Amino acid sequence: MENTEFKAKFDNIQRLFDRCINHAYETLERSIYMKSQYLNMEQVEELEGQEYIRAADELASLYMSYSVLSEIQRCYFIHDFFWESGFYEALKPDEKRKYLLFSPLSFDYSRYEQDNSAYDEELPYFSVVVKTVVLERYSAYLRKKKEDRAQAELEPQPEQEVQKPTTNTELPIKVVPPIAETENPFGSILNDKQIELIADCINEVKMFNASVTVDDLKAILSCKPNAILRSNNNRYVAFLFSELSNRSLITGNWQSVIANNKLFLSKDKSRDKYLNQGDLATATNYVKGISHEKGFATIYNYIKQLKRL
Repeated sequence: MENTEFKAKFDNIQRLFDRCINHAYETLERSIYMKSQYLNMEQVEELEGQEYIRAADELASLYMSYSVLSEIQRCYFIHDFFWESGFYEALKPDEKRKYLLFSPLSFDYSRYEQDNSAYDEELPYFSVVVKTVVLERYSAYLRKKKEDRAQAELEPQPEQEVQKPTTNTELPIKVVPPIAETENPFGSILNDKQIELIADCINEVKMFNASVTVDDLKAILSCKPNAILRSNNNRYVAFLFSELSNRSLITGNWQSVIANNKLFLSKDKSRDKYLNQGDLATATNYVKGISHEKGFATIYNYIKQLKRL
C-alpha cells in the first residue's frame, strides 16, 4: 500500500474517532455546564473537583489495563493522533490488518451509540481509545477552569462597558474595552494568512451583522474584540469554530472561551443576549455531518484550504 493511500486510510479512521470523541466530550462539557447553572461558586468548584478525580481514576484504570494506550496519553490533543501517535505501531499484526481492511462507510453511528464496544472486534480498542481521549480532554478542560479561577483571583477584573451593536452590515461597529486576562485564550496556532482566509470565509457567508477585518478577527481570538458582533447564524459560528478545533488550530474548549468572554451576541435581535455555552453546544450538535449543505459547505471548503497556508 502506497504512503498516500495509507495516509488516506488513516484519515478516514481518524474521522470516525473524531465524531465519536467530539460527541462524547461535548456531552460531558454540556452536562457539567448545565449543572453549574444551579449551583453557587463553592458548589461548582466542589463538583468540578469530584469530576476531575473521577476522570483521573478512570484514566489510571485504562492505562493500567491497556498498555497500547501509552502513546494516546502523549498525543491525545493532536488532531490526527491516529497517524501521529505510535498507537497503530503498538498493535499486533492481526489487529493492524483489521484497521487496514475496515471500510469506514460500514460504520453505523446508531449501532455505536447503542453499544460503544460494537466495533471493537473490527477496530481493536476503538471504544477504549475514544473513552481515553474524551477523559483526557475533559480533565484538561477542568484543569483549565481551575487555573482560570486562580488567575482571576490574583488579577483585578477590568470593568466592561457593553455597547449595543449596529444591525446594518455596512455601518461601523463600536469599540469595547478588552476583556481577556490571558494572551492566547483560544490556544490559537493560526498564522496571518490563515486568519485572513477565515475572515474572508466569515464575510462571504455573512456570519455576523458586520464584516470583519483581519485585525478584528485577531482581536476576537485574543478575546479583546474591537466590537461586539451579533451572530446572523449561530450554527455557522459553531461549525467554523468546531472545525478549527477538530484540526487542533484552536482549543477544544472554544465554547467556554466564547461564552465566558462574551464575544458574540445571539442572532435574536429583540434583546442583547450573549451566545452562551448552551447555545453553542446545541448548535454544534446540529451541525455534525452537514459539511455538504450550502453555507456549511462554503465554510468547510475554506477550512480545507488552511493546511496549505
